[in-house]
Amino acid sequence: MTNLSPAIGLAWQAAASEALQQGSEWIEPHHLLIGINSLEKAFQQTSGGAHSSADERAEIRAEAAAISEALAESGIDDQSIRRALRAVGGGNTSRAPLPPATKMRRSAESQEVFTRAEAIAKTQESNQVRLVHLGAALLERSEEKIDAAFGKLGKQKVDLRLAFLRRGKAQGDGAGDDQPEREPPIEIAYSLDASESPYPLDGGPAKSEMRAALLYELPLLFGGAGNLTEVLQESVRRIQRVIPAATHAALLTKDRITHNLLLLAHVPAGTPLVSQTLARRVMDSRKACIWIRGQEEATASLNAYGIHSGIYAPLVWQGEVLGVFLLNSQDPKAVLCPEDLRLIVALAHHAAMALAGVQLQNDLRRKSELLERMLTNFSPRIRSALLDRASRGALRLGGEKSEVTVLCSDVRGFTKTSEKLTTDEVVDLLNDYFSGLVEAIFQHDGTIDKFLGDGILAVFGSPERDPGQHCKALRAALAMQQAMKNRNEGRRARGLTTCEIGIGVHSGEVFHGFIGTADRMEFTVIGDAVNRTARYCAGAAGGEILVSPHLFQHAWNVAEVEPTRIATKHEGEFEAYRLKGLKAG
Repeated sequence: MTNLSPAIGLAWQAAASEALQQGSEWIEPHHLLIGINSLEKAFQQTSGGAHSSADERAEIRAEAAAISEALAESGIDDQSIRRALRAVGGGNTSRAPLPPATKMRRSAESQEVFTRAEAIAKTQESNQVRLVHLGAALLERSEEKIDAAFGKLGKQKVDLRLAFLRRGKAQGDGAGDDQPEREPPIEIAYSLDASESPYPLDGGPAKSEMRAALLYELPLLFGGAGNLTEVLQESVRRIQRVIPAATHAALLTKDRITHNLLLLAHVPAGTPLVSQTLARRVMDSRKACIWIRGQEEATASLNAYGIHSGIYAPLVWQGEVLGVFLLNSQDPKAVLCPEDLRLIVALAHHAAMALAGVQLQNDLRRKSELLERMLTNFSPRIRSALLDRASRGALRLGGEKSEVTVLCSDVRGFTKTSEKLTTDEVVDLLNDYFSGLVEAIFQHDGTIDKFLGDGILAVFGSPERDPGQHCKALRAALAMQQAMKNRNEGRRARGLTTCEIGIGVHSGEVFHGFIGTADRMEFTVIGDAVNRTARYCAGAAGGEILVSPHLFQHAWNVAEVEPTRIATKHEGEFEAYRLKGLKAG
């Protein structure tokens, strides 16, 4: 790795101390950020690094000053950020710190931060990884605790990250390069809050009739029934005609899963002119802006395309950033004015609303398709969780291997009974019983894996994990036998044929999840635990519930049982417990 500056060594000690105080065996990213913001304090506590050379002490002072300047520029003080990070750190502060001899190591996430910091240092042609590089790498990532801390502070991570990058460039050993990791060397000529109306009520009408006409047409254009991509393409064309200073325009949206930027529309035809660095900057800050090239070297994309100025506006709808609309100009004499920016923000609002509407329609369609394929298999609670996953596009093929509880029921003597009945009578009998049995399973958060002729295979603890799966399965089994008694009373009163069921319940490790294709997805459970449950079911008499020893280990404190043994065809005798009921309370 590139040299680590002496200041990083000092900040690392502070981070390790913080991790120890929180009872953590690993130095996590939020510990590193606390360490960076404790440099001045750590420097003073070590008497200015008494064991360091004069040059090293000077380097540490310079880095401490750079950190302080970056914090001040972002409106943050070191004590506030340390308090916020400790408040969300989640450390077990009530536990005694680990022994001083404990060797602290970086977590995998912290290791990735150091690797990224090295890459940033290289782009700024620095022969050392400095604290500002490490800080920029930390704030570039999505870290739950760091994000929560900035939320408590009411500050934007991107502001501090950019301030760190600026200090890194100033401390660099070379002139820098054109990698996209650098902050774009641009000047913000004018900016607007993209979440608010660009035309306030007291701001007067648009200055030109053409702009006013476009503002009137936009709602009609986006409110039409046309294909969204075509509508966006047409709106981009009209905007460019109204703002001729712009040579190129594009509209990008953020993928909801990968967060990559997807190109929806652009003019003219050919390669779109887009600076992703600028696009992500305005999305992070939620500020639309006019920018112009600065005097220094630009990023690779700006150089490659010969872009001199532009307008970038985030697509914001109901607090969510959906994408970005942008104009770029290759004309060094072009002038983009605040009135142009207002018009672009207005377009961005309409485009964001249209995109949100399409996303909502897609979510509803996914829910509808899911209901058609899977609704009858799941309890209301699990159904709701699956619908939520489907709405986010997170319900996909695949599964996992873990312990679940399997319940198998079967009608006793069904073959002989069905021989005496017509086909319609058999169907009516099964439907009558199944309705009560399925209701009992769903009431206790079970999932129907499949109907096995006159039997049911159900699972508890899947597809959503459930720590109460064992007891819920027993309650469901008792409710199923009660449902059978209630159905039989009604059928006898009507002179209809009655039946009894045997139930087996067992828990064990299985593969469970969704298999098939994207168009035809099916839930399944596969494993030896399913086969063993079938053995317990086969050994249960009518009206009886047999429980495996493994399941009883989990439910011994609630289940009233008596031990028994059952014979199997190929595996010999199985130990089992006959479930009599549940203990009071």
